[in-house]
Amino acid sequence: MPNWCRADVVLRSDERPLAHRPSRLVWDASQRRLLSVDSANQLLTVHQEHVATSDWDRTAWQIPGEPVDICEESNGSSRFWVADSTGPQVRCIDLGKSPPRIVRSLPLAGTPSRVVSNGKVLAIAQRWQHRVSFVSIQNEDRAALVDVPLEFAPGEMLLTPDGTTLIVADAFQGKFAVIDAATLKVVSEREITVHNIGGLAWSDDAELLVTCQKLHPYPTTASNIASGLVIENLLLTLQFDTEQHTLTVRHEKELGTPSQGAADPVGIAANANGELFIAAAGVDHLLQLTAQHEVYGRLEIGRHPTQVIADRKHHRCFVLESFTPAIRVVDTRSGVTQTQLEFGPAAEKSPAQRGEELFLDARSSQFQWMSCQSCHSRAHTNGRLADTFGDGTEGAPKQVPSLLGTRDNNPWAWNGSMQTLHGQVTKSFHSTMHSPDTSARDVMDVVAYLHSLAPAPPLQVDDEKLISQGQRIFNDRGCQRCHIPPLTFTSDLTYDVGLADEHGLKKYNPPSLRGVGQRFGFFHDLRAPTLESVFEEYGHQLDDSLTPRQLRALVAYLQSL
Repeated sequence: MPNWCRADVVLRSDERPLAHRPSRLVWDASQRRLLSVDSANQLLTVHQEHVATSDWDRTAWQIPGEPVDICEESNGSSRFWVADSTGPQVRCIDLGKSPPRIVRSLPLAGTPSRVVSNGKVLAIAQRWQHRVSFVSIQNEDRAALVDVPLEFAPGEMLLTPDGTTLIVADAFQGKFAVIDAATLKVVSEREITVHNIGGLAWSDDAELLVTCQKLHPYPTTASNIASGLVIENLLLTLQFDTEQHTLTVRHEKELGTPSQGAADPVGIAANANGELFIAAAGVDHLLQLTAQHEVYGRLEIGRHPTQVIADRKHHRCFVLESFTPAIRVVDTRSGVTQTQLEFGPAAEKSPAQRGEELFLDARSSQFQWMSCQSCHSRAHTNGRLADTFGDGTEGAPKQVPSLLGTRDNNPWAWNGSMQTLHGQVTKSFHSTMHSPDTSARDVMDVVAYLHSLAPAPPLQVDDEKLISQGQRIFNDRGCQRCHIPPLTFTSDLTYDVGLADEHGLKKYNPPSLRGVGQRFGFFHDLRAPTLESVFEEYGHQLDDSLTPRQLRALVAYLQSL
């Protein structure tokens, strides 16, 4: 049974400068207030609008843990659910009390990343555990947690307008799951060859609008990038069949132009006329689209806009600018900024924070078609092939590697040609991004950010005996010669693994096995779709084959790293 408890929320009364990093935003229409969470500073900030004067007040509350998302319990409710990634748990905060109180707290086995509620159940996405958990919010005495496993890491979630069905999108690639909110069963699945699904919204015609990107394995030349042959920044229109619960792609719309890309489209909202507003996070623009989904305007706004929330009643939208940091209020009829809501005095940013901003900034690339994030989704991987000249050639695309834990993975590049992380970052800016002006400080800052990234956590494997057997097989079969335990599970040499690329390259830099269970394909060209196929189909570095029991044990061990 969940462990419900009470705790205090503390008013932040001082105005000391902070490096504000608001990450998620919700609009409480009944009380005309905006609520945002800041995981870096453990803050819940409330911006309250006063109808008579059109002024806004700001109140900040110190809350426990690292809040990464927030949702309203139901329309007009004074209760809001906050996901805490460090607990890990979700908490219900009642803002109807003075001061606000944490009235419920639900511990979780996995780390929450997104929360949504239909007023009856709360859905909690746990990205690295590949599941969505549900809990009743109407009956505390029977609030048992129900886990719904997925075939992918969940990212954005959206309820159907009637609240009966939950759409769950992939955090890294292009998979979708449709979950019945009553039976808590997956009723449909779909995969589209896109990645970085950043925004979900319903059109007035009950079609699902999706912002995302699509990577192609063409060389990252300037002309290919400008032509959209390397990466596309897209708005998808999907038809949702309410009876069969299926998703069908009806239309793809490129949001950029050859001379001006629209990198990293994320938040999306529609006004009362069906016109759309899309945050292009990589270029600091708010795109304006007609009801027919044609781009007709680009509003220059603050740094790294991530969410767009429509307030149709008052013909405006709210844009969360994570790095400004601010909330911009935009008139959806004229495109004019009505006001900009601040978060308080800003402290000086650290090198790692500046590096994160550069990592997410497509203005560092030629034509602004892509940022580092465009391929390295959430600093992880999109599981696709890219031809970035990383190995000094073109025509031999390689797997996009995860950057989580890359600080310990020297050397870098698939052929091991880069001996320092500084050198790898510099080369990526020049040969992949075609950056017009990258300074030494920029490189140092990005390296500082990469040094802050821990490896992806392992998939949970409960059978300790099986894991122990797999570890013995790993050592007995000599896997540790290239993937040296216990820290990095890699080495600083290259090895001939019997797999040549298009130019005959056979020696490769062994990737770290930390978090290997969170990847989407294996070997330099993704020819092995699963860990099992690495050994079953390709017999990777094995003198003789494994029995089914040995294979299960070895895979369990690898997934536990």
